[in-house]
Amino acid sequence: MRKVFILIGLCGLCVSGNALAVQDCNDVQQKKGGATAVATAGGGAAYQKCLYDEQEALLKQQLTAYKTIIDRTKESVKARFDAQINQEEFSWKDVDLRMQIEEANRKLRIEQIAKDHEEQVQIEKNLLSRLQKIRSLTSSVHSKKVSRLKKLKEAELTDYDNAVTEYELQMRRRQMPAL
Repeated sequence: MRKVFILIGLCGLCVSGNALAVQDCNDVQQKKGGATAVATAGGGAAYQKCLYDEQEALLKQQLTAYKTIIDRTKESVKARFDAQINQEEFSWKDVDLRMQIEEANRKLRIEQIAKDHEEQVQIEKNLLSRLQKIRSLTSSVHSKKVSRLKKLKEAELTDYDNAVTEYELQMRRRQMPAL
C-alpha cells in the first residue's frame, strides 16, 4: 500500500516535470531559428541533447524524492525492529533475573536442609537442575528471537534498498523508445 502512494506522488512529479522540460527545450529550438531552421542547420542535435539533459535531470529529481521516502521508511523500520529487540531484551533480562533469584534461593534452601533431610535435599537438587535447564533454554530462545529479529530487520531494509534500484530501472526503461 505504501508503494502505491509513493508511485502516485512520483507520477505527478513526472507529468509536471516533463511539461517543463519540453518548454525549456522549445526555447532552445526557438533560439536557433525555429523548427525548420534547427533541422537544417544541425540545431536538432542541440534540441535532442537538451531533451536528454532535461529528462536526466527530471529522473534524478524523481530518484532523489523516492530515495528520501525510502530512507524515511527505512528509519521507521529500524526503529520498529529496534523497539522489538529492546522489548525482547528487557523481557528476557526480567525473566532471567527472576530465575537467578529462584536459583539462589534453591541453593540456599539446599544448604539449610542438608543436615537433616536427605530426601528433601535431593528433591531440591532435582528442582534446581530443572530450573538451570529452563534458564539455559530461555537464554537460547532469547538469543534466537533476537537473531531472527535482526535478520528480519536486515531483510526488510535490503528490500527498501533494492526498491530504489528497481524504481530507477523502471524509470529508465520508460524513457527508452520502442524499436
